[in-house]
Amino acid sequence: MELTNKFEIKVFILYLLKNIGEPLDITTIGEVVVQDAFVNYFDFSICFSDLLESRQVDEVEIEGEKLYAISSIGVLMVSEVQSALYAGVKEKALRSAQRLIALKRHGNRIDCKVEPCGKGFMLNASIVDKEKTLLRLETYVTDEEYAKLMQSNFNERAEIIYKGSLALLSGDVNFIFDE
Repeated sequence: MELTNKFEIKVFILYLLKNIGEPLDITTIGEVVVQDAFVNYFDFSICFSDLLESRQVDEVEIEGEKLYAISSIGVLMVSEVQSALYAGVKEKALRSAQRLIALKRHGNRIDCKVEPCGKGFMLNASIVDKEKTLLRLETYVTDEEYAKLMQSNFNERAEIIYKGSLALLSGDVNFIFDE
């Protein structure tokens, strides 16, 4: 489900900023907002600019870095209208945002793409930290919907897939059943 209504997109951005609860750089905010494909980057850019102009988002400088946080005006506004967003959208986006921020703190980056390959599709997934590739997975599937399901699962649960892969490779299969 993609949000296309500018009001909903602004509420979505404010909702995420309020619940993340800390100032972020513009790149991270953009990644957080567009990562689940509820909002495209073009709409994010326009709406974020509007939120800055209307003072619902404040620019702060911390240690020489420009960061952005929800303002008291933005908190008031989103508190009154956040029910306009579907609960499932809010929950999934917030969970993804928190995971992305936690991974960035540790310097990890998750990447997962589905690309056409012959008569099927190739899923390329990886987890990379500042120094090395922690996991790289490439698998061929014949069904696009199945590939997209795998992509969604990897994006949602990359750290569990990583731990599970290590557990299977080391023979500690109890990890799989403990989750």
